[in-house]
Amino acid sequence: MYTDLIGKLQKVGFTENKAKIYIGRPSLGEVTTKDIHEFTTRPRLKIYATLKSMSKKKCVVVIEGTPAYFRCIGSEQLTKRLKDEFLFSLNETLKELNFAGYGIKRGKGKKEVLKGR
Repeated sequence: MYTDLIGKLQKVGFTENKAKIYIGRPSLGEVTTKDIHEFTTRPRLKIYATLKSMSKKKCVVVIEGTPAYFRCIGSEQLTKRLKDEFLFSLNETLKELNFAGYGIKRGKGKKEVLKGR
């Protein structure tokens, strides 16, 4: 089931379960855990835990009720969020590396990064 796409989502931080749930959403729309279970064949308890994690990362919208429904955010919104988070993380890492002295100042405030052997 979409092995290549699952692998690509895993490269950007998704677990296999999160990837399978996210991939299943275009054909399913707003879904219950029962719907997800039928599509992914994953145990329902694992699905609840995965959806909770996805909700915290704002990849899934929870529609309260009995039963609760879940809707994944759109792929454009997801990829933008992932890109923004990655770039922010890279920026923070660069700041910390520079603060720790991993850059060498070269006239007029420019820095040169030294490469190890």
